[in-house]
Amino acid sequence: VLMGSEVPFPFRLTEGKIEAPGILAPVSSSVEMLESWGIPSRLASNEDYDGCFAGFVTDLARLRLEAMSGRELDEVQIFGCGPTGMLAATADLARHFDLPCQLALEEYMACGVGGCAGCTVLLSTPDGPAMKRVCVDGPVFDARQVYPE
Repeated sequence: VLMGSEVPFPFRLTEGKIEAPGILAPVSSSVEMLESWGIPSRLASNEDYDGCFAGFVTDLARLRLEAMSGRELDEVQIFGCGPTGMLAATADLARHFDLPCQLALEEYMACGVGGCAGCTVLLSTPDGPAMKRVCVDGPVFDARQVYPE
């Protein structure tokens, strides 16, 4: 699990003890809860946080993915949530490595039940372009539909 934040992380951090190939010291901060479950995690930030990768989480993810074998990559799926620019970069990363990717979109929702269509997004579907409501059709969509080539 890789996470990024430009504000202090809202959970307890610990030094990662579980190896994360491709991610070298001093990138060692890990989410304590995930570490206790045996799940490796590392953190990224453009802020100067100790133990965090200095940069975008998508750059950290690229390092991790580049260190994986083809067989390991076959087991990888990417899930992203966050600002629009990060979601676009996440979709590009998934496309580069030919990995499945799901993105959780955030849109303003006036009614939240699909009646007003205020939260629609344009998707590229097999049947052509389609407007979908984030509140009822999502909020999670395939990255290739949200950010087609």
